[in-house]
Amino acid sequence: MELTASFTRTLLSGFDRAYADLLRVAARSTGSRDEAGDLVHDTWLRLAEHAQAAVGDEGAGAGAASPAPRDATAYLAVMAQNLALDAHRRRQRQGRYLDAEAVREQLAPSHAPDVADAVMYRQALAVLESALAALPERCHAVFVAHRVHGEKQTEIAARLGVSLNTVERDLLQANDCIEDALHRWRGNSPASGQRMGRRRSLGALLGVAGMGLGASVGWQQWQWYRHNHVQWQASWSSPHGRQVRHALPDGSSLLLDALSSAGLQYFATRRTVQLAQGAAFFEVTRDAARPFTVQAAGLRVTVLGTRFGVEITPRPDGGAAQVSVQVESGCVRVERDANGAGWAVAHELTAGQGLQWRSGQDAPQRLAQETAAPWRHGELVFADATLGEALQRLSRYTAFALDSTPQAASLPLSGRVRIAQAHAWVRALPQALPVQVRAQPDGGLLVAAAP
Repeated sequence: MELTASFTRTLLSGFDRAYADLLRVAARSTGSRDEAGDLVHDTWLRLAEHAQAAVGDEGAGAGAASPAPRDATAYLAVMAQNLALDAHRRRQRQGRYLDAEAVREQLAPSHAPDVADAVMYRQALAVLESALAALPERCHAVFVAHRVHGEKQTEIAARLGVSLNTVERDLLQANDCIEDALHRWRGNSPASGQRMGRRRSLGALLGVAGMGLGASVGWQQWQWYRHNHVQWQASWSSPHGRQVRHALPDGSSLLLDALSSAGLQYFATRRTVQLAQGAAFFEVTRDAARPFTVQAAGLRVTVLGTRFGVEITPRPDGGAAQVSVQVESGCVRVERDANGAGWAVAHELTAGQGLQWRSGQDAPQRLAQETAAPWRHGELVFADATLGEALQRLSRYTAFALDSTPQAASLPLSGRVRIAQAHAWVRALPQALPVQVRAQPDGGLLVAAAP
């Protein structure tokens, strides 16, 4: 329906009376009174522009007449809400763009020495170590104290009990020795270097010497930095009854089950996930230089590229949690924490295989299953579980509370449950187990052992 000039003028005439109501509606939609004021003003401007354009259309005989609105305030409120929704979507698009740019910036490779630089540094280090080893003991000590540790010559003389002139002579001797060694390493003669000027030549060569002396320690520090510097990190949680998927910066993806949480950190040499609770399914992009590891309740799962699920099942009585790993494709290695002494007892799993491991057990239970992480498809599968564990797992999705008495919670249970049919499944439990189901005042269900 095309808005005519008369229709728009009717809205504009009632705008002043509806202003306070429009401001309240926009404030509820945006959460900000300042932004609400801008939206209301934008609504008025759009109506005014439309009214001006509609006058020209009517003069040309175009457009069908629109009936006058019965409630101008309601019509204007809908317009303000639509504008608020458009603004919210615009902010979401901008936020996604800015987040993606931030991830790309964080993952941009830092400057690192290439292979040629590393080889040069190690060669220079070997030359300097050989030259320093050939120096007299006191001369070597004076050079290291002054050039490496930055100690003043007067302090060195006082500490060694020699004169300042002696320290200066030792430094000159060490400098000459190192200069000759570095000239030989660079492939030119000391004479040609001396024609450049002794101070300039020695300064340039000692610059290389500084790199050489720090090469061993610097290389170790660089490796430590690459292994421990976090390039990207995130912490995510999922609400009750909802699964949430997240895209990872390397092209992998993470699907969190309901009431689950995980923390992720990406380094230059590894990708790590700490599954704090619940279940997750991973689709990992292969990167041989950066293995992907998931830690959950004392287990570590390591992969290069595969699709697999990990789930933590807490005991209803507060006992040791159970961790299950299911592989859909590829291969994973599962290890357990050896009480702070590293990781031990590795198990290899391939497509279609899985295992369950409870903290404190020496060996896991191997599983062969049709589907990895069946909760992705709206199903829960229980094998050698207890009724208490099944009800606790199912309660992540139900809108009503699920409880059980201690006697009923310990009953063994195996089977398959459709999450959407949770209420009917619980109601049907007395047909398979010696239990009775009682409705609670709050709408929940209590499963108790049958008398």
